[in-house]
This record gives sequence, C-alpha cells and structure tokens, in this order.
Amino acid sequence: MRERMESGRGGFTLIEVMVAMAVLILLVVGMTGIFTQATAVSSQGTTSAMRNSVGETAMETLLQDVDGMIVNERLGCYIEADVCDGGQYGFGFDDLWFISTSGDQDDDMPYEYFHFYVEETEATNAMGATYVRFDLHKARSIMANFDQRGTYALAKGQTEWWDRGAADSARWDDQVLAENVVRFDIYCLGWNGDSWMGQDGSSGDHVFNSTFSHKITKDWSVANVPPAAFDIYLQITSPDAAMEGGMALVDSKTSEVARKGREKMIRESASYFGRTVPMTGASQLHHPANHYLD
Repeated sequence: MRERMESGRGGFTLIEVMVAMAVLILLVVGMTGIFTQATAVSSQGTTSAMRNSVGETAMETLLQDVDGMIVNERLGCYIEADVCDGGQYGFGFDDLWFISTSGDQDDDMPYEYFHFYVEETEATNAMGATYVRFDLHKARSIMANFDQRGTYALAKGQTEWWDRGAADSARWDDQVLAENVVRFDIYCLGWNGDSWMGQDGSSGDHVFNSTFSHKITKDWSVANVPPAAFDIYLQITSPDAAMEGGMALVDSKTSEVARKGREKMIRESASYFGRTVPMTGASQLHHPANHYLD
C-alpha cells in the first residue's frame, strides 16, 4: 500500500502543467519579438549599406568625370537648375552638361561629352502597385559620334553643343547611375568665391553657361573660363521609402498625400557631398568686341 502511494507522487498536477505551458508561451513570445527586432535591424542595416554603396559610387563617378572637365572658347559647360520635376512634386533636379578628357587617350579620342540628369520613372512593386521614382542618369558620347551629325564641339560656332545633344539621344550611351534619388544639385563657384549661376534673362531659368558666364551682368572677362569649383549634393532614399512615398506621388493622389509621401522619402534618405575642381584647359579671356557670338 505504501509503495503504491509513493509511486503516485511522481506525477504533475493539472495546475502545474498549465503554469509550465504559460511560462513556455511567454518565453516563445519574448524570443519571437527579439528575433523580429533583430531581423528588422539586420534588414535596415543591409538596406543602409546598399544605399550608401550606391550613393558613394555615384558621387565618386561624378567627381572623377567632372575633374577632367575642359572649358575654353569652344568647349562649353552648361548647368540648368530644376529641370526634372521643377515643381510638380516639390523636388527639383539639376542638369549638367560638359566635355571631359576622361576618354581613351590611345585612340586619339580623349574628349567625351557628358550629361548627368535625373529622370522621372513609373515603376511597379511586387504587388503590382505603381509608384513614381527618380533615377540619376549618366549619358556619355565620344566626339566621333557627334561629328557624324555636325555637332563637333571644336568647330567654331558650336560652343553650345548641348542644344543639339539634347535632341540627339541616339548618340548617347546612357546608364542609370543611382535609383531613388530625392536631390541632385550642382553649385557652380567662381574665382571670386561667389556663385556663377544666375537667371537667364530670356527664359528665366537659373543657369550657368560657360560661353556667357554671368547671364545677368554678361561679364565677358570670365567668359569661356572654367569655374573655380563645383559642389555636388546628392541625396538617395531607401527602396522601401521610395516605393511607399512614390505611391503617394501618382496622379490620383491629393497634394497633401503627395507631400507626406515626399517627406517619407526625404526622411529616410542619405546625403552625399563632393567638391571638384575642373581642369582649366586653354582658357582665354574675351571681350565683347571680339567675341564671335556677338
């Protein structure tokens, strides 16, 4: 009888089992929360690393190409502010046209045309939803290609070659340098430390044109002279923020929804700054009396 009673003491009561199960559930829930947070942090870190890699690569490419810029009486540079999305969504992106000596020296074609610009793109996410994003493009072409259409930059009278270049897209090798861009600004600084960008009296655009230098004052003493430096500001948002914010920018959304989407994209972006000093080239000072465009 005693052996039978002692053997019965080895089991668990129902209350003990329920308490153990409750503790186990709490542990599982707690571990799940920790795992979820760790996964989110890891994903955020991976996204940030990828974004930084893209931004740094894009900025390095910009700086290297602009370093080789040539500005003289026939090799011009042109910058126009707020070309893409000048007010529809509130971003505003600049255009940069220039000629550089970064080409292949061995084939006697060292000069290359460059056009850096941002283009609005409608993309689709995995769920089939449409969103608006902005991509930074790098377009380049060698002089041999342009010469076939009479746009050879060294030909007298073709200083403002970008006018024809913009209408001749077939001559450009175009690639996307960075996706999900929310800011691309070029600041052109003169030798006196002031900005060399001004308002074009005819169009009202905020521009720098090396052929004319200051649009308002027409200071011919610095016409066809390269700027002292270019400051470049590039801002790139995360793919998730680009999709979420970009869906608010489609035409069917209200202005308030679009504003919140834009704020979402900017809030989760990373900024990159760079300064580059162009090559001086064979710069010559000009006077209105002998300037061939007058």
